[in-house]
Amino acid sequence: MTYFQKAIAYIRETQEMALFATMADARLSTAFRTSPLFYIMLPFIGFLLTLNAIANGYQLAKANNKNFDQWIFFITSMTCAALASISLYGAALSEILSFTFAAGPWFFFSSLIVGLASQLVMLGVNLYRASESPKGSIQHAHYIQNALNNSFVLSLLTTVLGAVIFVMLFPTVAPAAGSAFAITAVVLTALDILWQVMPQNKKQKIKEWFYINEPDLEQDATVYQKQNEMHANITNDEKEPQHHRMFTRCDYSAVVRKMEVDEAKNYLSALIRYKLDTFGKNVSLQDEKSKDKVVLLKKLLNVIDSPTEISKKNMIAMHPLAFQSFWAEKGEVEQLFDAVIVLQNKYQNEIRTSPVMISCS
Repeated sequence: MTYFQKAIAYIRETQEMALFATMADARLSTAFRTSPLFYIMLPFIGFLLTLNAIANGYQLAKANNKNFDQWIFFITSMTCAALASISLYGAALSEILSFTFAAGPWFFFSSLIVGLASQLVMLGVNLYRASESPKGSIQHAHYIQNALNNSFVLSLLTTVLGAVIFVMLFPTVAPAAGSAFAITAVVLTALDILWQVMPQNKKQKIKEWFYINEPDLEQDATVYQKQNEMHANITNDEKEPQHHRMFTRCDYSAVVRKMEVDEAKNYLSALIRYKLDTFGKNVSLQDEKSKDKVVLLKKLLNVIDSPTEISKKNMIAMHPLAFQSFWAEKGEVEQLFDAVIVLQNKYQNEIRTSPVMISCS
């Protein structure tokens, strides 16, 4: 999330807290509807939702990897913004122009259903990604944290949905339940804002209390080193390596982090040659994306054999499709690229720390 999106989220959530608070009490709701704030706040929330959707679209357009996550965020935010804006603008206009907009709450209800559905999908995807990742790794902790975030957002959306149902759609059925849902929505929104503005060191302490913090690089490398024992000595003639997964890819940077330079060079060279052979055997994969991947993999092989500086920014500019992997946050080619960067750093450290003969006259 960019600073711009964070600013939008803070402003929107602050106004949503006020809106949910008015839904908790009939007298507050009546006073709010007769206040000038009603005609300002509702359209402004809709405007902020639209801005967020546009920002998600911009992020998708600029992303190195236009994957499933990026697309679902964009599509969901656009759909929710459209439905919620119809409801919020319609509610304000109906009061100004003195007409009944009975469909308004249903549009808001629909936007919440879309949001709930997308969060459920992402919860399932992140839990599956966590199950694919080695336990105790940074990757595993990252997806567990994502899944917990999805669960929290689901809880928040569910309480808002309950408030909409029992306050806006069916106010006479269970007004006490509507108030309870609205108050809970206020509390959860406040907690979300508090978490977003909390310093990183305090967030880290809370994660440690709940045992969901990410391990350090040394621990992460140890986890992958143990897992890699089952996949050692990969050659081009082997079958598909067991570490290939559907929604995630092996973190090769962690695998090579504790290797010696020569061992890491041999390991990455074998993997890249295997990948190149795989592309060569699948004629149907000879599209622009595959061609970009093949060219970049060949460049990585050259960098391993003859260490030279390589820039991810430059590689993306020259081969924009090389890092594309629809189902994974980071595709296999990008994982290999990052691992080669780690290898380069190891090589540079080895040169700096190697003993130098000093002659004395």
